[in-house]
Amino acid sequence: MGDARRAKEKIEALPAWRAILAVIRFRPWYWTVDLFSVLAVRTFWQVAPGLVMRAFFDLITGEAQVRMGIWAIIALIIATDLGRLFGSLGFAYADPPLFVHVSTWLRRNLLRHILNRPGASALPDSPGEAVSRFRGDVIEIPGFAIWINDMIVGVLVVVFTVVTMLGISLPVTVLALGPFVAVGFISNATTKRCDEYRRSSRRAAGRVTGFLGEFFGAVQAVKVATAERGVGDHFDRLNEERRKAALRDRLFNEIRYSVFRNAVNLSTGVVLILAGQAMREGTFTIGDFALFVYFLQSISELTGMVGYLTAR
Repeated sequence: MGDARRAKEKIEALPAWRAILAVIRFRPWYWTVDLFSVLAVRTFWQVAPGLVMRAFFDLITGEAQVRMGIWAIIALIIATDLGRLFGSLGFAYADPPLFVHVSTWLRRNLLRHILNRPGASALPDSPGEAVSRFRGDVIEIPGFAIWINDMIVGVLVVVFTVVTMLGISLPVTVLALGPFVAVGFISNATTKRCDEYRRSSRRAAGRVTGFLGEFFGAVQAVKVATAERGVGDHFDRLNEERRKAALRDRLFNEIRYSVFRNAVNLSTGVVLILAGQAMREGTFTIGDFALFVYFLQSISELTGMVGYLTAR
């Protein structure tokens, strides 16, 4: 019993970043390809189109600081689409093998660890919890290794967009980013509740899975005792508890994600209010407005991703 407790404590003490780093070292080539694919897609999806839109609107309104012909803009649009295409091909090449190889590797290591433990304490938790580990939790690890790439590139994109926006208008940028700062505080304040709901949902799923395993192992005993109705009623109660726990977890996270997503609408409203006065003063162009609105979408994407990863 003491060995099982010490093993469980050792597993729980492993920092998440070390587990993710081990995954990256296990398949560094696929992870690197995914990183550059994310860089290509986000550059040609969240940065380049905004700059092209700014150049186009400034061209047709005659406010462009650097003259760029319509054919040059068309060439940039084609290059943007090609960049996103090659990035998507990189995802198709790297992501499926990374998921399959890592999940198989983790399941093999888990099974080997269980088989090497004493038979009386092979599992530190119930069989249902073990099934949840092998089925659901294993999938999360390679997912986080890939999502880290999105976070790294997303931060670079946001830094570039904010610097560009500050170069256009400092007051508009500062006020437009206000809702995103508020979203950061909301995310930090609700993290604990999110963790509680996720743990409750996982435990409920483990109880259902564990009950099914025990039931199929004792079918003859249930028949002899004519306890089919009681077993069915207990199974219904476990599923109802699981449904409620999963519903709380999903609803809470969807509300958080909706708040993160709608921050961009508030920021766009701020830009609309402030841009009108700046346009009348000649310090803000139509192209600048299009650039701000598009870049705010990029910032919103990273904000939503942070909330999503926090929840998971």
